[in-house]
Amino acid sequence: MRIHRLEIQAFGPFAGREVVDFNQLGAQGLFLLNGSTGAGKTSVLDAICYALYGRVPGARASSGAALRSHHAAHSVPPEVLCEFSAAGRHLEVRRSPEWMRPVKRGSGTTREQAKTELREKTADGWEVKSTRNDEAAMEIQALLGMNMAQFTKVVLLAQGEFAAFLRATAEERQILLQKLFGTDIYKDVEQRLNAEAKAAQANVAAGLAELNAVQHVARSHAMVYLGEETDTVLATELSGPELFNFLGVQLAQRAETARLNAREATRQAQALSSEFHDMQDLNTRHRTLAGVLAEQERLVELGPAAWQWRAELEHHHDAQVLVSVVDAASKTATAAEHAGAAVERLAADVDARDFAAELLGSPALTASDAELERLDRSLLTQLAGVDGALPEESRHASNVTELAKNQQALALAQDLAKQQDATARAASEELVQVRAQQEQLRQGGHDQDRARAEAEQARALVTTISQYAQQHALVEQLAEVESAAREEFLTAKQDWLEAFDRRLSQAAGELASQLVDGEPCLVCGSTAHPAPSPLAGSGADLVRAEKLAKKNLESTETLAAAARTAVEEARSLLTVLTERGGGANAVDAQDAVDRCGQALQQATAAQTQLAELTAAAGQLQSRATAAQAEVVAATAEAASLQAGNAALTREIAALAARLGQMRHGFDSLTARREALLGVQHPLTELLHALRQRATAQQAHHDAHAALDVALTASTFADVDAVHRALLTAAQAQDLHAKLEEYTQALAIKNDRLQAPEVVLAREEAAANVPVPTAEALAQLDAGVQEALAVEREVDVAWALVRAAATNVAASEAAFADLERVVAPLRERSQLVTGLAEAVRGGGDNKLKMTLSSYVLAARLEQVAEAASLRLATMSDARYTLRHSDATAGNKKSGLGLDVIDEWTGASRDTATLSGGESFMASLSLALGLSDVVQQESGGLDIETLFVDEGFGSLDEQSLEQVMDALEGLRDGGRMVGLVSHVAEMKQRIPLHLQVHKGRNGSTLELTMAGVAMAGGAMG
Repeated sequence: MRIHRLEIQAFGPFAGREVVDFNQLGAQGLFLLNGSTGAGKTSVLDAICYALYGRVPGARASSGAALRSHHAAHSVPPEVLCEFSAAGRHLEVRRSPEWMRPVKRGSGTTREQAKTELREKTADGWEVKSTRNDEAAMEIQALLGMNMAQFTKVVLLAQGEFAAFLRATAEERQILLQKLFGTDIYKDVEQRLNAEAKAAQANVAAGLAELNAVQHVARSHAMVYLGEETDTVLATELSGPELFNFLGVQLAQRAETARLNAREATRQAQALSSEFHDMQDLNTRHRTLAGVLAEQERLVELGPAAWQWRAELEHHHDAQVLVSVVDAASKTATAAEHAGAAVERLAADVDARDFAAELLGSPALTASDAELERLDRSLLTQLAGVDGALPEESRHASNVTELAKNQQALALAQDLAKQQDATARAASEELVQVRAQQEQLRQGGHDQDRARAEAEQARALVTTISQYAQQHALVEQLAEVESAAREEFLTAKQDWLEAFDRRLSQAAGELASQLVDGEPCLVCGSTAHPAPSPLAGSGADLVRAEKLAKKNLESTETLAAAARTAVEEARSLLTVLTERGGGANAVDAQDAVDRCGQALQQATAAQTQLAELTAAAGQLQSRATAAQAEVVAATAEAASLQAGNAALTREIAALAARLGQMRHGFDSLTARREALLGVQHPLTELLHALRQRATAQQAHHDAHAALDVALTASTFADVDAVHRALLTAAQAQDLHAKLEEYTQALAIKNDRLQAPEVVLAREEAAANVPVPTAEALAQLDAGVQEALAVEREVDVAWALVRAAATNVAASEAAFADLERVVAPLRERSQLVTGLAEAVRGGGDNKLKMTLSSYVLAARLEQVAEAASLRLATMSDARYTLRHSDATAGNKKSGLGLDVIDEWTGASRDTATLSGGESFMASLSLALGLSDVVQQESGGLDIETLFVDEGFGSLDEQSLEQVMDALEGLRDGGRMVGLVSHVAEMKQRIPLHLQVHKGRNGSTLELTMAGVAMAGGAMG
C-alpha cells in the first residue's frame, strides 16, 4: 500500500486547502514531518486515517463536527482527499465529515451530512466506485486487508501508542493483539468447548440423577417391608450392584418368612372355620325341628275347616258334570230347528234327478238320500284323485328338464375329477422332494446374520490394517519431510540473520550506491562526491541478498509449520488406527475375510434357497389340498348326479303312466277338475244341509235322554238344584287354593319329619346334646373372621414382599440399562471437560494459558523476534526482546515480555529500562508488530510508513543507532515519514514536510535542507 497524494481542507488546524505530493516525498525514502508543538503534525496522519476509514485514531476520535477547522471560513466545507494504490489498483477517496453550514438564504446554519466518494483510476480515466460511507469503508478495508486498529499499528505508528504496548499488562496486550490478529475464532472455540462441556456435564448429571432415582425407587420399595433393623445398612454408602444384591437378599429372606406365616394363618383359619360350620349346622338342625313341630300343631287345628272346603268343592264338581248335559239339551233343540229350516230352503232349489242325469246320463233316477250320498262320494273321490295328481303333472315336466341338465353336469364333473386327481398326485410328489431339500438346508446350520457380522468385522479389520500401513508409511515420510523442513528453516534463518548483519554493516555502501554527480547527498547535501565509500559496489547486492534471504526464511518457516502440522495430524490418525487393530497381521486378516466371505455366501445362498423352498412348499401344499378338495367335490357331485338321474328316469316313467289314467280322456287334469267341480258344488251343499238336520235331530234326542239319565243318577232333583250347587270361578278357585295349601303343607310337614337332619335333631334332642346359642355362634363367627383377616393380612404382606422383590429386580435391570447409557456420557464429559478446562487455562495446563492466549503468544513471539533484530541495532547489540510464558501467582501466563541484557546475560523487566531505552524498545516492538501484521494480512506490501514522535528521549549515540535502523526501513522503495521537532532530526533528514501554525490556522510546506521545493505542499 502506497500513498500518492493527500489534500486537506478546513480539517483540524488547517483552514485552507493543503496538498501533499507523497510521490515527491518518497523520492528520498525518508522525510521529516516537522513543526512546532500544536502546529498539526499529528493532524496530517489523522487526515490520512479519516480519508481511509472515516474515523481518526486513538483519543482524538470525536464527532464529525469537531473535525472541522475553527479557523476556516464559515462557507468552506471540511474535506479530506487521499490518493493511494494497493494490490495493483489505483484509487482516490474523498470524505467530508458532518458539519453545520450557513443557510443559502437568510441567517443561521443547517446540518450538512457526511459525504464520501470512492473513485478508481482505469484506462478510461477515473471511475466512481461508491458514494456511500459504509460501502466505501468496506471496499477500502477489504483492499488494504487491515482494519483501522491494524492500520494504526502497521502504517501509522501513532504518538505514544506504540510505547504503551511495551508497558502493557498481559491482559492489555491480549486485547490489542486480538484486534490486530483477529483471533476471535479461538475465543469461539473456547466458548464452544465450554458449552459442550456444560452440556456433557448436564447429560451426565441427568443420567446420574436417573441412576439415583432408580436406586431411590429400589430403596423405597424395599424400606416398606424390610423394617427398622435394616435402616442403618440402607443409610450407608451402598449403591449400584452392591445395593441391589443386598436388597435382593433381604427381600428374599423376608419373603420366606412371610410365606411361612401365610401357611400357618391359613391352617388356623381353616380349623376355626370348620368348627364354626359344625356348630352352625347343629343350630340349624334344631331350629328346623322346632319349625316342623310348630307347623304340625297348626295343621291339626285347621283340619275341620279343610273338611268343609272339600265337601263344597265336591258338590260344585258334581253340579259342573250336569251343567254340560243341561246346556247340551237346550242347545241341541235350538240347532235342530235351524237345520230343518235350512233343508227346506235348499230342497226347494235343488232337483236331485237333474243332477243325477247330468252326471250319469240317466234321466230316470230317484233322488234318495242314499243315492245323493253315493254320488257325492264318487265326485269327491274323483276330485281328490285329480288334485293329488296335479303336482305329479308339474313334477313330470320339471323332471324331464332337470334330467337333461344333469346329464351335461355329470359329464363335466367326471372330467374335472380326473384332472384334479392328476394335479393332486403331481403336487404331492413334488412337495415330498421340496421338504427333503428343506431338511437338508436346516441341518446345515447356516446363520446368515452371524456370518454377515463376522464378514463385516473381518473386512473392517483388513481396511484398518491397510490404512494403518499406509498411514505408518505416511508418518515416516512426513517425519522426514518435517525434519528436512525444520533444518531448511533453521538454515534459512541463520542465512537471513547473517545477510541482515552484513547489510547493516554496509549502510555506507548503500548510501554511496545512490550518489549521483551533481545531485545533493542525502546526508550532507553536497553535490560533489570526491571520496565515496569503497563498499559502494556491494551495498545494493547486500540489500537484494538480505531480501532474498528474508523471503527464503518466510517460505521455509511456512513449509516447516505446515510439515509439523501434517505429521502431528498423521500421527494422531495412526494412533486411532492402532487402537482399532491396525497392527494385526494382514495375511491372517485377509484369510479371515475370505473365510467369512465364503461362509456368508453359503449362508446367504442357503437362506435364499430355504426361503424359496418354503414358498414353493406352501404353494405346492395349497395346490395339492385344493386339487384334492376339487376331486372329492367333483366325485361327490358325479355320484349325486348319477343317482339323481336314475331316480328321475324311473319317476318320469311312473308319472307318465299314472297321468294317462287320471286324465280320463281330458286334455289335462285341470280340465277334468273344472268339470267335476261344476257338478259337485250344489250337490254338496244339499247333502251338507241334510246331514246337519239329521245330526241336530239326533243330538237333541240324545241330549234329552242323557239329561234324564244324569238327573236320575245324581243327587239333584232337577235342573234348578244343579244351578244352586254351582260356585263362581273365584269361589271355586279360593276353596281349591285353600285345600291345595293345606294338602301341600301336610306333605311338606311329613317330608320334613322324615328329613335326615330332622331325624338327627330328634335323636340329638333325645340324647340331650347341647345346642349352641346365637351368641355362641356369633363369638365363633367373630373368631373365624378374625382368623380370615389375619390370613388376608399375611397373604397381602407376602404378595407385597414379592412385589417389592420384583420391583427391586426391575430397578436393577433399569439401573444396568441406564449405566450402559451413562458410562459413555461420563467418559465424553470427562474428555470434553478436560479439554475445555485446558483451553481455558486450567486443569493440566501448567502455564494457565488459554487457547487464544496460546495463539497470540505465538504471534507475540514472532513480534519479539522481529523487534529484537531492530532493537539489537538500536542498542548496539545490548538488548533483545523475548516472549515470556512465565506465571505470576494465580494469573494466567502467555503474553509476557522480558528484555535480555546481553552484557550481563540477565533477563530484565521492561519497566527497568530508561526513557531512551524504553523508546527504542517500544519503537522496535512497533516496527516488529508492523512486520508481523503485514505478513498476517496476506503479505501486503507496505510502501508508506509513519512514526510519530518520541525521539527527544534519545542521546546522540542512541539517536544515531535508531536512525540507522529507520533508514533500513526505506529499502525497496519504502517511504518512511518521521514526526518530530528534535533539532538533530532536522540535520540528519534534509527532506521536510514543514507544518507552520498561525492565527489563521496551519499550513504545510515541502522543504529540502531548509529551502522550499516547487510543486510540493502548498497552502
